Amino acid sequence: MLRLVQQMVIIIVLILTLAALPEIITVNNVEKSLDWQWGKLPDLYVHFITELANGSLGTYQVGSEIREISDDIVDNIVTSFIIMAAGIWMGVILSLIFGVFLSRFFFTRFFRLLINIFAIVPDFLIIIFSLIVAIKVYKLTGMRIISFRPDAGALNMWFPVILVSISPTLYLFKLISIKYSAIASEDYIRTAVAKGLGIEYINFQHVFKNVEPFILAELTKIISLAAGNLFIIEYLLNVSGITKFIFQSNGVQPIAIGLFSMLAISLVVYVSIRMLFYLFKRGFIYE
Repeated sequence: MLRLVQQMVIIIVLILTLAALPEIITVNNVEKSLDWQWGKLPDLYVHFITELANGSLGTYQVGSEIREISDDIVDNIVTSFIIMAAGIWMGVILSLIFGVFLSRFFFTRFFRLLINIFAIVPDFLIIIFSLIVAIKVYKLTGMRIISFRPDAGALNMWFPVILVSISPTLYLFKLISIKYSAIASEDYIRTAVAKGLGIEYINFQHVFKNVEPFILAELTKIISLAAGNLFIIEYLLNVSGITKFIFQSNGVQPIAIGLFSMLAISLVVYVSIRMLFYLFKRGFIYE
């Protein structure tokens, strides 16, 4: 319990420090250097806590308009959560389907080839290339795939979901493929095959149960990859998500609220994935 409290305090201090960087860093034009005014940190911490104690999340600026964070934060959190959760769920499900349950089919080899090609390309370049392709498709066919309007509804949701799912899919599919190859050569798998058990039964009852711990162990890394891409995607596609408070302001309050909200979204997504695996095991796996 004490260790958990210590970790929470460290995370809170770290997030507030990151949010305060625009306030404590100034440019010294005379010496051409950066001045770090660490003495401002205690006052910034106190101000943040005081705002929360007064029942206010603070304000942020949109153009020339000053808006209350509390007026927009719920919708923004929901938008970011849907994009991030759906993207990671898609990545996990696709990786399991092609990496375990359909691994013996020919088209899975083609899918593996595509994954290996995309895996050597940085995520940022994949996102930029996808945007260029979407714009080219619109110019050639008139079919609108994406929209850069923040109020575009579904057009501003499904494409970001696909982009967010790319990184988890690439990472997880390679991990699962490696573990599947290693598990398939184990003696208990050969014994199951020799007994005449069906491949579907073996995949469900033996392979998946041994692959699952590796997926859960890498789940935090998968979420961090998706969260990093979410920052890029929401900024480039002008999505009204939680990152708006971080990108459109240099104040401590909105940046800190945005970072804390992103942390909360990540925790909820983590729990949802664990629950997804639990329900899957309860429904299909015999313990």
